[in-house]
Amino acid sequence: MKIKTIDATTKKPTKNQRIQLQVKGKDSGYLTLTSDMEGCITLDDKYKGQQIAIATTGGQPTFVAATDGATLTFTSQGGYAGGHGGQGGKEKKKETWK
Repeated sequence: MKIKTIDATTKKPTKNQRIQLQVKGKDSGYLTLTSDMEGCITLDDKYKGQQIAIATTGGQPTFVAATDGATLTFTSQGGYAGGHGGQGGKEKKKETWK
């Protein structure tokens, strides 16, 4: 199954990017995959219906169902991941100027 990956900063597909996924379900664990030229990763069908998220450094990952056409949002800082069905999830940061 193909899953889209979107860069949270640029809102463009993450092309040729190594991405570590966390899987929750009967095949729990971590996978490292590389996105293709369209920004998609190909996940084996045995993970279908299980929960996946981009592994984050600190913070809680946002899990989505592993389905064909799902979308994950990727940040290189590892602060946020998740989303599906074209919604992509969004994180808003406030800046305070003094």
